[in-house]
Amino acid sequence: MIRINLLPMEDRKRSRRLRLPSFSGGGPKTIWALVAVVVYVGMVAAMASLQAKKTKDLKAKIAEAEEESAKLAPQLERIRELTKEREEVDRRLGIIASLDRDRYFRVQVMNDIAEKLPPNSWLTSFNESGGTQVSIDGVTFSNYLIADLMNNLEKSDRFSNVTLNIAQEGHIKDHKVIQFTLNSRITRQVGASETEKGLP
Repeated sequence: MIRINLLPMEDRKRSRRLRLPSFSGGGPKTIWALVAVVVYVGMVAAMASLQAKKTKDLKAKIAEAEEESAKLAPQLERIRELTKEREEVDRRLGIIASLDRDRYFRVQVMNDIAEKLPPNSWLTSFNESGGTQVSIDGVTFSNYLIADLMNNLEKSDRFSNVTLNIAQEGHIKDHKVIQFTLNSRITRQVGASETEKGLP
């Protein structure tokens, strides 16, 4: 069935048409601003949530590390004590090794001097200073014997820079003697020969 509206144009009902805002550039500015604010707030909220999660994870890790550190504290203290004890033992062993090495060294030095002494010469004292310098005191009957002793010491691998410090006349009972003091530099001969040979 066909309906025909015979009313005049002015009496006809006008239908309302709803116009939706256009977002292609001609829409209201407030809507765009609202959208921007919503996006910004969403981004801030997401970042805040992410940072809060990271902070929570870090706090949990810190608490776990502190708990583990508290558990290991006795073991760490024991390790420090053992380290100190080991250092003390090493120090004492070093002293013992040094004394043992010097024992052979000094015996060898005295033996070398005894072998180098010319006839009718006697050693009265031996002094060591600084570990490398020695002073040798003795008596003999002639300056030639003192020169022989100096030459003999210079030929040794252990003595060097042998110098005459004092040579003066003296008396032992009714005998005229010459008292002398020699200074020399000594060299430590490190090797198996001193420890393996022992006393010559």
